[in-house]
Amino acid sequence: MLAPARAEPASAAAADLADDIDWTEDMPGPVRRRVAALREVQGDYDTLLQAFVRERAELQAKYEKQAAPLLSKRQAIVAGQEAVGAYDVPDSDEADEGIPDFWLTAITNHDMLGEYVTERDAEVLRHLADVRVATLTGEHAGSFRLEFEFSQNPHFTNKVLEKTFYMENPDEIVPDKFIGCTIDWASPGADTTVTTVKKRVADKKGGRGGKGGGLTVSSTKPCDSFFNFFKTPVIPENPDDLGEEELEALQQQMDEDYEIATAFRESLVPRAVEWFTGEAAPPLYDEFDEDGEFGEDGEFEDEEEPPRRR
Repeated sequence: MLAPARAEPASAAAADLADDIDWTEDMPGPVRRRVAALREVQGDYDTLLQAFVRERAELQAKYEKQAAPLLSKRQAIVAGQEAVGAYDVPDSDEADEGIPDFWLTAITNHDMLGEYVTERDAEVLRHLADVRVATLTGEHAGSFRLEFEFSQNPHFTNKVLEKTFYMENPDEIVPDKFIGCTIDWASPGADTTVTTVKKRVADKKGGRGGKGGGLTVSSTKPCDSFFNFFKTPVIPENPDDLGEEELEALQQQMDEDYEIATAFRESLVPRAVEWFTGEAAPPLYDEFDEDGEFGEDGEFEDEEEPPRRR
């Protein structure tokens, strides 16, 4: 199965063929015997590694359970549902209604995640109430799930959007399978993952536009959106059936999905308040240029804006 950032056999048949190859056939007899012995050692090591991954997942799940009340308290503070102290902040007549756009601001402040949020996405993410990470255990040790909880909103009816990243082999460093969810958009126009294209076409009499006729036909096409993240990559049973460009596009989609998931899991969710304030964000520019001089207005010289990747 195709997996991001990892060279895999193009198909199950290719994998079986690789297993049938005697990779030591041309080696001297004594070397082949020692390679066979090394494979036994490798098997024992893999067994130990699998036990480590299972125990690590159980330990991580244990502490996630202990952290759950703290994250619930964070959610209540953000929503304005829990009273807070004065904290040496001067009194004011402003209403305390929680922290508006907390998660939207944290995400857009993130140096990588912010690249994926469009203006249309931002309107939806204003309703994001919480983000959680769940580590899976047992046969799915090493796998994890991201859960995005939304308040009631006019964009879709889902209460929670989620995506799960499965490690089929405990010694893998990246997932083998991604399972997203279906977003129940309130209307076709609410779907931020597509854009509407209108085109004038000729009528049956051959006219185009004007008083003589002609029709306006609307269609949709995919577009950049943070919410593309929740789609499940469609992987054929035999990736050889895909053309080179299609295979590269699929690989890029899976790479980006895992990068986004990792950023949420390891960076944004654990330190959300620091991404909200901006203190966790890296500097936007270096203090000195290559010649040891300050750049003009604190900007990079001859620096192009990075391209959008989604």
